[in-house]
Amino acid sequence: MNDNPDDFSKWESTSQIDESRRRRRKHGFTLPSKGDRAALMSEVAGRLVASADFYIFSLLCAGVMVIAILSDAPAIYILAALLAPFLAPVVGLGFATVIGSPRFFIQSLGSFLIGGVFMFIGGLVAGWISKLLPNPSFVQLQYHAKFTLPDFLLLTIGILLAIYITVKAPKSRSLVASVALAYELYLPIGAAGFGLTGGVDGLFPQGLELAGLYLVWMIFIGTIFLAILKIKPYTIFGYFLTAIILGGAAYVLIANTGIGSALRQQLNAATPTPTATITPSLQFTATSTQTPQPGGLFSTTAAPSPTGTLIPTDIPTETITPKPTPFYGRIYSSTPETTGVNIRKAPNGDFLQILAVDTLVEILGTEVVGNTTWVHIRVVETGLEGWIYQGLLLTATPRPDW
Repeated sequence: MNDNPDDFSKWESTSQIDESRRRRRKHGFTLPSKGDRAALMSEVAGRLVASADFYIFSLLCAGVMVIAILSDAPAIYILAALLAPFLAPVVGLGFATVIGSPRFFIQSLGSFLIGGVFMFIGGLVAGWISKLLPNPSFVQLQYHAKFTLPDFLLLTIGILLAIYITVKAPKSRSLVASVALAYELYLPIGAAGFGLTGGVDGLFPQGLELAGLYLVWMIFIGTIFLAILKIKPYTIFGYFLTAIILGGAAYVLIANTGIGSALRQQLNAATPTPTATITPSLQFTATSTQTPQPGGLFSTTAAPSPTGTLIPTDIPTETITPKPTPFYGRIYSSTPETTGVNIRKAPNGDFLQILAVDTLVEILGTEVVGNTTWVHIRVVETGLEGWIYQGLLLTATPRPDW
């Protein structure tokens, strides 16, 4: 027992401060004390380092995704996201600017890339196996390599929820946030790997580009959200990284939206375009003049007289060639539960892509291979060309040769 009243008062004051910090962390949304924020960031950094479980469950997620791709079952894709580990390195990248440690940033990014490599290899394996399957279907896979607003909103909610829970309770991990992040980051990487070996267009490198865009957005929105929580960078590296992220986000915004298109149009309009002009050319012709001379003789002299003539130039003329009337049809399936059909690169050739039922296509020609009539089509919306069974097309008014 301590008999010194001064020491007892000091201990009591320290205890009250610690208890006050715990109450603010439990009930409050922000951490006003600089000491609280520094202590919290130190605790967060330790909790967001990838462990062995992260890599083990990343491998498990990749294996389940192979089954999901080959079965084309949406439920298996959800199962893959459920079995994915909590993406602590991704959440750590959201905290990288405020923690301000280059080592922590590189470590978080490296851990995520290793997990992404596992998913990419899983996609590669699924692509090789798909070559052995008769008439495979990959409708669901293509959804994971395309940007959609619902996916973007799900990703944003996931990272905000993960950061909020990490700030409030660093020892807790949200399953909802984990599934959202894995679904939007891991699955596009696996889709890109499949596109490289499976021969399906629109997956590689689009899946990797989508995952990279989502990752940059997560770091950006995480930095903004932490600033709202009044948790700011503590080091020069943190401010430097924040500037890079904000500048990169602005560049992506300008380059990939209508702002960039408007700027390019203005630059093109400001560039002068050379125009061809026709200038007359003066040519001289000689005229003879007879002058009387002594002895009744005449002398002839030639005097040049300018005449303005235009040098003829070749003027191209446009020849109008009549084109046949376009012949259109729609993708059709007699099975009600079928949502898409396969198109191929050539008659009875390699798989190219899935087309949704009712897609409008232009019919370019037909070819009979064996007893099957194949139709050469062009998708009206995208311009994609391929071949399809004639029985999978529905036309309003068939042509005589149809």
